[in-house]
Amino acid sequence: MLKAFPIVLALAILCAAMAREVKAWGFELHELIARQAQAMLSQQAKTMLESLLAQEEGASLPSISTWADKHREFPTATWHYVNFPKGQCQYEQARDCPEGHCVIEAFAQQLKLLQTSKDPAEQLRALKFVVHLTSDVHQPLHAAWGEDRGGNRFQLQAFGRGSNLHAFWDSTLARQAEGGLEALESDVKLQMARLDTLRPERMGEGRNPMEPWALESCRIVAEDGFYPSSREVDQAYVQKHRPTLVRRLAQASRRLAETLNRVAAAR
Repeated sequence: MLKAFPIVLALAILCAAMAREVKAWGFELHELIARQAQAMLSQQAKTMLESLLAQEEGASLPSISTWADKHREFPTATWHYVNFPKGQCQYEQARDCPEGHCVIEAFAQQLKLLQTSKDPAEQLRALKFVVHLTSDVHQPLHAAWGEDRGGNRFQLQAFGRGSNLHAFWDSTLARQAEGGLEALESDVKLQMARLDTLRPERMGEGRNPMEPWALESCRIVAEDGFYPSSREVDQAYVQKHRPTLVRRLAQASRRLAETLNRVAAAR
């Protein structure tokens, strides 16, 4: 028992370090995605959510969207992202997601539980992860390079303050954009209206949609200029990348709604 203690302690320290270093969209953006998804839910999905959320007083889709960030522990702390070798936007499970502890495989596991579990409490927990991880993977740096921990170790100056690229994309980009969060949500609504003119995404039977969503994020990170060469971001960087931010938030919102609609329709 005593011999096992250092191993347990090391795992706890590692998990705590990951929880500090690997974050997600700011709480405001998770809630924004949930609000926009909520507006696209079918009546079946609304009924399903009403039943599951009734287990917790006052719970709503926006309120549970941040639950997974508030309950980080081993191994779920690693479920929020997937790391790729630098410049390689191609998923290999054995290399990129050993033992299934990454956003791609964790999403599939939790989606299956939401679809098949007979335990309402287990279903609600799975719902919380499905909602949160759908949002997470649309933050480009949650499917990025392992060598700098998804931009967490890429230090920079952002409007006169020290930060890192991951933290900047989590929340600073949204707050620094013209009009702030209110204007951002308005633009996300407009972008979703454009997406509504497209056909719903078709996912093959048994296919995990999280993989192509993650690869989309990876390809954004690989674009020229995503990593600022001067290690300083300014208003020009914000203006250049705000359309990407709006598009990813709109895609996350629509895909979350479509996922929940499909689950409810199959019940």
